[in-house]
Amino acid sequence: MANADAAAGSGALPNWVMLERFIFRRDDPKTFREDRRTSAIGETSVGAHLTVSFILAEPPTPSRLYLSWPEGPKREKMCHLVAAHRNLVLLRLDSFVNASNPSPFGEIVHDYFLYIADPRSRAEFTPVLRRLPPYTVYNTHYGRPATYPFEPAGVGILCCGEQFALAYMNICSRYPESETSSELEEEEEVLEAQVWVFRSTVGDDSTDRGEKWEIKHLPINGKRIEYEDLLNWKTHEVVPFKNALCWVDYDRGILYCEDVCGDTPKAFFVGFPRDEVQYQPSLRPELYRSLCVTEGGDTLALVDVSRHDGAAVGRMLPDSGFTIVSMALTKPSTFAVDANELWATHPLKDLPREVMMVPMLSMDEANVAHFVLYDWAHTVGKVSLVTIDLRTKRMIGSVVPYINGKEDLSTDDADMVKAKPGFFMHFLPTEFPKFLNLHR
Repeated sequence: MANADAAAGSGALPNWVMLERFIFRRDDPKTFREDRRTSAIGETSVGAHLTVSFILAEPPTPSRLYLSWPEGPKREKMCHLVAAHRNLVLLRLDSFVNASNPSPFGEIVHDYFLYIADPRSRAEFTPVLRRLPPYTVYNTHYGRPATYPFEPAGVGILCCGEQFALAYMNICSRYPESETSSELEEEEEVLEAQVWVFRSTVGDDSTDRGEKWEIKHLPINGKRIEYEDLLNWKTHEVVPFKNALCWVDYDRGILYCEDVCGDTPKAFFVGFPRDEVQYQPSLRPELYRSLCVTEGGDTLALVDVSRHDGAAVGRMLPDSGFTIVSMALTKPSTFAVDANELWATHPLKDLPREVMMVPMLSMDEANVAHFVLYDWAHTVGKVSLVTIDLRTKRMIGSVVPYINGKEDLSTDDADMVKAKPGFFMHFLPTEFPKFLNLHR
């Protein structure tokens, strides 16, 4: 298995990394991997102490987040790597309010932690974890406010200089205000973006500054918006771009919310340019599409891998292939690569004939794309990563093995290996390592 094997506190740090979404929970000090340059400590709202450490690697090798949380709940899916932007990474840890009642009906508190790579208010310049105030609603069962369980995929973080915004978006419906009941009956239902926002200052490490969550109801602007485009909206991920957060439904398009850190945010819907892509993924578009920020944050691009066999999952049909299209959405620039063009210049021993999935553009170069290769085994399959130059239509370097199948079930990474087939989330791109470099 390919690992992020940098020794603790040694070696150069990458300019940007691809974070594995799976969090490596290691409460035993013997198995907790630590790089002191990236480590930080925190405490949950129920008083449990924790340590996090990032083990970094140059893409396409995924970087990892290790978590030591000895007093935390032992159930799975209680820790989430949520979002990242510039020098910030957002985590969520879920705890039982009453540790003696860890049943499905026990009260759970959701703690959001902001990992700050360069906390400017502190003289030591070491990363810190800041626990953010929760958004709560009154719970009739408990008779008091309880934390609201935002879906992790719908939460984003935006860094705006010294300020940041944590936000969650949902599509809701309303009827326009009318003076009479007859007018109300004639009015059509309107869909709008309901956005929960928490704004604060990055450098302030105080725990209680009196800041509050805000709820904003935003009309959705855009050309040729169809009601059906938004009715069954499902957010697959949230992408920060300049002063905006982009909520992405890979089957429909982008809800672009600009000025999230300001007082008057605006929401726009942009549908995907379907005429640019010949083949459309049917059931699992999130496996084959990715909205990426590249060229140092100046360009927003959509990468689409279209399977010629029309299937959503599984091995490609014989004599089938795929087409990669990368379309810049902020300027006229498009790359297109057919599988046969790649296979003609790379023999089978160098490049497996598998469909390329979970695309991600380099944060620095728009023509460099990273992909996941998966052999679709019935139980535990093999996973590897490959980098393609979309301009020259050639592979960069060699294929990087990541999971070697069943044999990795006997390694320290067995928990990740078991989870991976149902955990093909996009890697989380982040440039926080270069902020660590500022002080080294």
